Parts: sequence; C-alpha cells; structure tokens
Amino acid sequence: MNSIFSPDMQNKPTVVYGPQVGDILVSISGYEASIASWAKVVGVTGKSVKIVRLPADNKYTGGGGMEWTSTPATDRIKGDTETKRFTPDGNSYRVKYASYASYYVWNGKPISCYNYH
Repeated sequence: MNSIFSPDMQNKPTVVYGPQVGDILVSISGYEASIASWAKVVGVTGKSVKIVRLPADNKYTGGGGMEWTSTPATDRIKGDTETKRFTPDGNSYRVKYASYASYYVWNGKPISCYNYH
C-alpha cells in the first residue's frame, strides 16, 4: 500500500555513468555572482569519491575585472584529499560541495563567470 508517508520506491534513481578517477568536477555558485569551483576525482569507493580541489585558471574578459571565463588548473591542487558521497543526477552523478552547491561532471568547456558586487 502506498501513502504520502511511506511511498513505494520501486524505481530508485541509479548512476548510469558513475564516477571515475580523473573526472573533473565543477560547481557554479554565488550571490549575485556566478563563480566556478573545481575538483578532481582521485579515488572511488562504494558510494563515495575522494576529491582534491583545483585552483581556477581565469581569463578576464571585461567588465572591469568582474567577468571572466574559468577552467581548472589541473596541474595543481588546493588542500587535502576529501571524501564525499555522490548521488545520481540524470545519467551521471553529483557531489555535494556545500549546503548551497554541488559539483557536477565538467563538460570540458570554459565556464562564463561574473561577480558584480
């Protein structure tokens, strides 16, 4: 029997294209801004990934330094290795970055960013 209090979860979401070592992840967030944050998958264990954060390689495009394109600087890391859970997202997966943002698999194209504060 199904109810709003105990729904029958016959079709739970699954990850079709799961995490692999080497995946580059991006999170885009900001208050009145769009700022890319980067990470790289360095390990996969069950339902978790081990990631290292990557610095951004920004190319300023105008707007008095308030607009730029961002790509990951894959030859450097920031900080220590972190273990984070991943969850299904469409055919892929996402990794929670903070209470307000998640990492997604990067499509390889530069990310347009801005910060008008």
